[in-house]
Amino acid sequence: MSDSVATPQGIRGMIVTGVTGLNLILGLAALLATTIGWSSIGAWCLLACVMLDFADGALARHWKVCSDFGAQLDSLADMTSFCIASSVLTFYWFSPEAPLPWIIAASALYVLSGAIRLARFNTGIKLEDEFKGMPTTAVAALVALTYLTFPQLNCWWGIALVVLLSFLMVSVFPYPKFCRMMRYPASFWGILAVGAMIDLSWTIWLSAVAYIASGPLRWLRFKLRARSAARKNPDRARCPDLVGPTFGGCP
Repeated sequence: MSDSVATPQGIRGMIVTGVTGLNLILGLAALLATTIGWSSIGAWCLLACVMLDFADGALARHWKVCSDFGAQLDSLADMTSFCIASSVLTFYWFSPEAPLPWIIAASALYVLSGAIRLARFNTGIKLEDEFKGMPTTAVAALVALTYLTFPQLNCWWGIALVVLLSFLMVSVFPYPKFCRMMRYPASFWGILAVGAMIDLSWTIWLSAVAYIASGPLRWLRFKLRARSAARKNPDRARCPDLVGPTFGGCP
């Protein structure tokens, strides 16, 4: 074992890499479980991948062991789990009822959009509290939770959901990061907890709808504010539509 690996930082880096690797392995397990008819197990594996994705990022930042290698491995794990495996889940979920060309096209669009979303994240400017476009982690979590909650969902509604999520992944709509959501008031989480105890299915769906809608609504707010500012100050009319504290203003 080299000296660099034997150091506390080296060991911590190995732990983070192990968590990321487990994400990838469980993503493969989700894919295989789905293909042999164990779709529920596949969905639970995807949710475990979501937790692992949060964990490796949080540990890497806390231990200050972020690296280009870790970022690339994390992206490959995300592609496996949140793009390919979750797309396979949607395919096997709706293929018994949906016309084959439609479900193939929807699944292909889902994978392609997820890949574009990850590539854009890797090469773009990182925002502190928000994502540009709906993150693949949230999309996969939504797909898995929807399957576990409404396994008999109508195939056309399912295809529409897949297409919508594909569009949101490659959109420019701003979505809050989990660390930002953790700073929401305790009353917000209390309402969710009470709702979950009353009716878990509807609480999940309403929360998902609220999260999906938050991106376009915040984008619209920024756009309206930018136009209002441009009318008050014509010199700033050359600024992009998306102007605000998140997207940056004119130079």
